[in-house]
Amino acid sequence: MPLNPQDLLPLGIAAIVNIVITILFCRSLIKTLSFIRSENKTIQPAIIWLLIVPVINYIVNFIVVFGMSKSIAEELKSRDFEEEERPALSSGLAFAILSLASLAVVLFPIPSSLTVLVAVVGFSQIFFFVQYWMKIIWYKNILEKDETGDQEEKE
Repeated sequence: MPLNPQDLLPLGIAAIVNIVITILFCRSLIKTLSFIRSENKTIQPAIIWLLIVPVINYIVNFIVVFGMSKSIAEELKSRDFEEEERPALSSGLAFAILSLASLAVVLFPIPSSLTVLVAVVGFSQIFFFVQYWMKIIWYKNILEKDETGDQEEKE
């Protein structure tokens, strides 16, 4: 049975949407890092861009989650904030683990009796991804406001 190009259209659209979302996500992480002093960074922006690379991104997710958490914690500590011990780590780790679980669903045949479980994992992955992204943006806003406040005090 020949492959119809029209059958690939939804997959192509989904891939493009995924790439756009990943690029926006990476930009948010890098923007957050821009408010963190170099001595407090435990991850560099170049590593974050590896999230765009398929397959590698499943491992890089863990590196990014731990690196961003530690970087934010170090920066907050250096600014004398009362910070969480591991900022955004729980939602980021949940997202990274669920991403790995979703990869397993693609690689291994799953019985149809587990379809509901697969759906729950998929929706949970999206939930924790959004939660992690929003938490990173929240920390970026805190760091940005603190930096702007410091500049206004100096003037």
